[in-house]
Amino acid sequence: MVLIPVREIDAPAFKTVPADTTIRDAVDEMLSKNFSQLGLTKDGELIGAVSYRSICRTVLVAEELYDDPRKLSDRAVETAVERPRTVHEDDSLTDLFSILGERSYVLVEEQEGSTRIITDYDLREFWRQATEPFLLIEETELAIRGIIRSEFDGELSKALRTMTEGAEHLETVDAIEDCSFGHYVQFTSEHWEDGFEDFFDQRPDFVRNLINRLGENRNRLFHFRIDNREELDLDVIHFAHGYFTSLHRNQ
Repeated sequence: MVLIPVREIDAPAFKTVPADTTIRDAVDEMLSKNFSQLGLTKDGELIGAVSYRSICRTVLVAEELYDDPRKLSDRAVETAVERPRTVHEDDSLTDLFSILGERSYVLVEEQEGSTRIITDYDLREFWRQATEPFLLIEETELAIRGIIRSEFDGELSKALRTMTEGAEHLETVDAIEDCSFGHYVQFTSEHWEDGFEDFFDQRPDFVRNLINRLGENRNRLFHFRIDNREELDLDVIHFAHGYFTSLHRNQ
């Protein structure tokens, strides 16, 4: 995951103001646009940035150095300039982790020369979206295993081995921890009347198809058979997670 290039994160363009903008106007811009920082340009070139942190630092220093700090807001915002950390769009997420552990934002230089910005929130949100399908599928599988353990009336290990020894398309197993989603589908189908019929509030074909669809998404995700996470059926993943984990909790 950390080898994913920085360009994969949806980073907005870095907003800038001229370096001679007053601190008051810069703060007004940041407040009205909900920006945490602004870039500063001089003669069309990016010379640095200001943030709430750099402006607060400037206020503190000004109280010590200026005879009349009350007029600080009328001074050019360049007074509060800071040199931001920068990465290239081809760098990996590892570079972002090391920087955003210390800074609230980092600038991203793109091939065509433009500059974008990634905040610590952007990185957390990207990481959440990237890992959430893995976690949801894992929790759902644990719930399905728990349901099979608790609701099957017979000897589970023996039933699993008997089922898989007679199925050419399934690996022979005798432990629920070694099962795939295909095993779960086959097992609940063969043993529907051995505890599952009274447990599930849906027909067997619904449960079977839902587990199958979840397994398909799991295989595509875990074996990197997709180029874009949007190709995942997140509705199925979220629904299956809510359905099976709720049933499991209510056992």
